[in-house]
Amino acid sequence: MSIQIFVEGKIASKGEFLRPLEGRNNSELLGRHLYLSLVGEVIPRALLDHLGLSKMLLGASSGANFLLLLPQEFQSKTEDFLRLAAANIEELTAGELVFNWALTENLGDWSVVRKRLFEEMQRGMGTKAAPESFLPFAATSSGADRDFFSALAIAAPTAVSVGVDDASPARFVFGESKFTYKLGYDMDSLPWTAHLDLTNLRRRKGAAMTIAVDALEIRLRRASNVEEHLRLSHLYKGFFAGELQTLLLRLPDCTGKIAILDSGIEGFTVYGDVDALLKVSQEIHRLFQTMAEVTLGDLAGAEGKSISAALAAGEQASAVAEVSSALKLAQASSRDSIYLFGRVLDWKQIPDALEIRELCLRMIRNYGASPQFVSELSAFFRESGYQSLRRKTGRFERPWRLYRRLSLALETESESRDFERTRNRLLAEFIGKNAGQTRLRPSGRVGLELTRISINA
Repeated sequence: MSIQIFVEGKIASKGEFLRPLEGRNNSELLGRHLYLSLVGEVIPRALLDHLGLSKMLLGASSGANFLLLLPQEFQSKTEDFLRLAAANIEELTAGELVFNWALTENLGDWSVVRKRLFEEMQRGMGTKAAPESFLPFAATSSGADRDFFSALAIAAPTAVSVGVDDASPARFVFGESKFTYKLGYDMDSLPWTAHLDLTNLRRRKGAAMTIAVDALEIRLRRASNVEEHLRLSHLYKGFFAGELQTLLLRLPDCTGKIAILDSGIEGFTVYGDVDALLKVSQEIHRLFQTMAEVTLGDLAGAEGKSISAALAAGEQASAVAEVSSALKLAQASSRDSIYLFGRVLDWKQIPDALEIRELCLRMIRNYGASPQFVSELSAFFRESGYQSLRRKTGRFERPWRLYRRLSLALETESESRDFERTRNRLLAEFIGKNAGQTRLRPSGRVGLELTRISINA
């Protein structure tokens, strides 16, 4: 029996690929997201078809990485094919995406094999610095094939298949080619979660949201054997692909309000209506917690058992760029958290922020309060960067002054008992039920921003 080799591939961004640089429109940026979510699925399948091997040898694949098990006699042809794919990616993206791969024999324990793959991958990622590397340069998108990415975005909404030629294994198209793969959810299809209909988005400016598994790389590296590694990979990928698409069809008030930009083993990025995004994020978090308790409860450590998210409002291009860096802030501050409007909250604090929004809107609609009080209340919060739920906020040495200022900001001509109850509930949501509390709750700032979005709508 011939020796088998593991082939691992990773597609990494240098940081500029998804950024809204000058000259990039929303269509091109959407195409870039679609490309990054599919290139890791297409290349390994095209390699197997090129070599005439069974698709059963594809262990795991996602938008940015894959793992194959091949007979060693195909190693030379495999390396030639992967070098060609790397050259395609280099040409298409003007070096903004880098494709690295590692090969090693299937000999020894999986922990040893995994270590060899990791070391080989690290050697491939290393690049010697040239003198011109230290010279200043201006970021530009002129070198990439912008028409290619725009064409992907235009064809994606009605796509039923993706095609690729082994002469250009990284330049795939939606449609038929030498190798064609059906898009869908059955076993023979290439996983496809694109949902690009935003016809019911009420505002021109929506919000972008990204959700990712915390410490996923550590969880996969801790797999005791290759079977566990593949099981975890399929578990995470199947969860996000299946549950996200199901939620968009099942949850009320979400149909036509959210576009899935990319989805993979790590998580997903979407753009759409703020309220719809919050509903989806809460439901995804609840389902992920249930899944983790049932299927990951026996595994040691907290890695891979929680998800974090980030949400940013604005035009699609700028919002998507912002959430990628905001997610890192959320995960660095605390696992199992969400970044919203400059604050990092626990998931359980989202209902508090939504309650504050409802109370603020009730003050305006039912009791005639001026919408200006939202800005007045926002002035109580310090705006020095993002605020973590673990970081101390400013103390008020005389808390009774804070109560008085909040009461003045919420004054209206109505003095009914129901108005007093509503105002007292709103004060309690900002400060807490403890009368001696002297710190503002971070959910209050988020609730005010949600109120501002609702008013502007």
